[in-house]
Amino acid sequence: MSSVKEYKCPNCNAPLEFNPPTQNWKCHYCASEFNLEQVNKVHRDEASDQDMQELDSYKCSSCGAELIADSTTSATFCLYCKSPAIIKTRFSGKFKPKSVIPFRITKDQAKEIYKNWITKKLFAPKKFKLKEEIDKVTGIYAPFWLFDCKVVGVISGEGTTVTSWREGNYRCTSTKYYLVTRRGAAFYKRVPVDASKKLDDYFMYLAEPYDYSDLKDFSMKYMSGFMAERYDVESDRAEFSMKARVQTYFEERLINTISGYSSFSVREKNINISNIEASYAMLPIYLLINKFNGKDHVFIINGQTGKVVGDTPISLLRQFVFALIVFVAVWIICVFGGCFICLKN
Repeated sequence: MSSVKEYKCPNCNAPLEFNPPTQNWKCHYCASEFNLEQVNKVHRDEASDQDMQELDSYKCSSCGAELIADSTTSATFCLYCKSPAIIKTRFSGKFKPKSVIPFRITKDQAKEIYKNWITKKLFAPKKFKLKEEIDKVTGIYAPFWLFDCKVVGVISGEGTTVTSWREGNYRCTSTKYYLVTRRGAAFYKRVPVDASKKLDDYFMYLAEPYDYSDLKDFSMKYMSGFMAERYDVESDRAEFSMKARVQTYFEERLINTISGYSSFSVREKNINISNIEASYAMLPIYLLINKFNGKDHVFIINGQTGKVVGDTPISLLRQFVFALIVFVAVWIICVFGGCFICLKN
């Protein structure tokens, strides 16, 4: 069995790619489109649940080029003929995902979103706005752990009510203190935790939420035409991040039930998380990493919803030029505007 998989068009044998707008697979050579059922009839073999021999390199089945892939790359492109290729060994055994959310946003849409975003960053470096940089936006299926869990907890703290009134020339204030306790239970489903060390957890968190009504059983076919990363953060390690998030969610939920007080502050809390279940999923993002003065600057688009997050540096040169232009413009208005008024008088 080949360790590298390409999905070919049944009509012309050119590579098929997943097409986000139609949620079908499209051949860009003969323009044919096929739904999942039609593709399954031609391409039935998926990665097995057993571990397969790992690859550090693979051979493109379209042009025969020998290409290198790092240890977590699971889907990629041939650098020579641009054919999409899925490395099946990276989706086998424990690395086979349970589910996937397919892309809804196309690469062209993603590039336009980035272009509009970076254009508004007045002091961003000029090279960030060049077409060749915008074209580097890449669609990636990112690995996530999705956690289900049960939460039971209690918080207690101090609530106050403050009233004030006037007595003659004096303003009086009365503060009353109360012991406030709230307890409850909740079930959380599909709490996402980034499972890749390569991707910045902070920006991945900001790119949420995802609409899980689009969640589908995993198939390598959805990877065709996109990059994909295999997880390198184990579920037990990701569990720590999940617990911190869930505790915050649950505490905020209990606090929001408290009303009728001028203020409330938590003094004690006891939150227990149990019945934890983790499943491995692939979620879509568009990624662009720009470098400036030796530092990486990340831009991410949620490949399903189009939500944008990112950071961009400030070019001191562009800032200086802008300030100089403003100064000169104000100086001209003041000097020549003043002269015109004097001459008129």
